[in-house]
Amino acid sequence: MSARTPYVIKGETGDWELVMGLEVHAQVSSNAKLFSGASTAFGADPNCNVSLVDAAMPGMLPVINKYCVEQAIRTGLGLKAQINTYSRFDRKNYFYPDLPQGYQISQFAHPIVGEGEIEVDVEPAHGGDAYAFPCRIERLHLEQDAGKSIHDMDPNSTYVDLNRSGVALMEIVSMPDIRTPAEAAAYVKKLRAIVIALGTCDGDMEKGNLRA
Repeated sequence: MSARTPYVIKGETGDWELVMGLEVHAQVSSNAKLFSGASTAFGADPNCNVSLVDAAMPGMLPVINKYCVEQAIRTGLGLKAQINTYSRFDRKNYFYPDLPQGYQISQFAHPIVGEGEIEVDVEPAHGGDAYAFPCRIERLHLEQDAGKSIHDMDPNSTYVDLNRSGVALMEIVSMPDIRTPAEAAAYVKKLRAIVIALGTCDGDMEKGNLRA
């Protein structure tokens, strides 16, 4: 196992050492959204997989998808993380055209999964010995995805597709234990392998299932 060496960037006022933590959004493998029964199928016609809850119609109340909670817990166990027996959702205010509620239902103070750790194997891009390092996980929480704004269909208009609105995401937050670009890539690769093996996320990056 090779020792880790700092990744230093030369600056005008001195050297900068790279220290990173990553937030990764993993779409939960579920046939229904986080707070509605609408389909999560990829590639449907625009605005076909939208419930009254997803469209934020007046009087509509969200109901948690139990399976998404189970998937988050399963992921937490795969990350050797603490599973919190008390968890709470919060409103995170955004004013985006593709977020009809005007807020995102997320988790802040009481996430469903607490601290964990994964072992990351690194093969340096420009030679050198392979090595492994532990990367601590700060938390995993559940939240809604937003819709999609489409800007290239008309030069004077923006279109909104709400098919993705309300889809369940696991936001997996690491501690700042990553020191090089190669380590960042290796961390995402390892995390992707874990969620695919657990069956909690498809890890299909071209479909937006995994975003870092």
